[in-house]
Amino acid sequence: MENQVTNNANALRLFFTEEVFLVEDESVEIVHRVAAEPVLPPSQVEIKPVDNLVSSALNSTFSTPEVVEVLQAHQEIVKVPPVITPPAQEKSFKFLGGNKKFVLILVNDPQHDVSTEQGRELLRKIVKAVDLGTADFALLNYAHHFGVNFAAFHQFFKPVIMLSFGVEISDLQLNYVWQNEIIVHESTRIIFAPNLHQLDSDLTAKKMLWGHLQKIK
Repeated sequence: MENQVTNNANALRLFFTEEVFLVEDESVEIVHRVAAEPVLPPSQVEIKPVDNLVSSALNSTFSTPEVVEVLQAHQEIVKVPPVITPPAQEKSFKFLGGNKKFVLILVNDPQHDVSTEQGRELLRKIVKAVDLGTADFALLNYAHHFGVNFAAFHQFFKPVIMLSFGVEISDLQLNYVWQNEIIVHESTRIIFAPNLHQLDSDLTAKKMLWGHLQKIK
């Protein structure tokens, strides 16, 4: 028996001679099903860095010249390197002696390396009186390093004793008043006296200095 199924339109008209009407039935709800896409967990979501996003935008064919200019400016701002401040260098000083016993002697004479002949002779007597040799102390002319404060000297020489001849307390930026007594500052014992040349002819100041020197021996 031949197959009775046909899709020929002319043949179908021979069997279906009545008119067919399509009527919409609003009571029937048609649900359109859309396949849901899987949601990735946060650990698998790819997050691109800002630089990559900017580069992608710059390479896009839809980017206008104005957009490219703005994105390039943003990329330059993001890539600005941090400013690195170089560490402060320690000061260096010109001085005589070896500083083995951490005794700093300051003089203040802009015309001589140390002082006049009278001043140098007095200094020799002073260091001898406290049993110091050239290798034991550091002798520095403050006139060659004017403006340097105590903190800088302390950092470099680490003095246990400081003898200051002609260098004032204010020059070293110390908040003290000299009252003819030994000053102790940050474990440094400091004695202030007049300039060596002036001290040589000042008997009162000289006696006072000898008394202080006996306390630091």
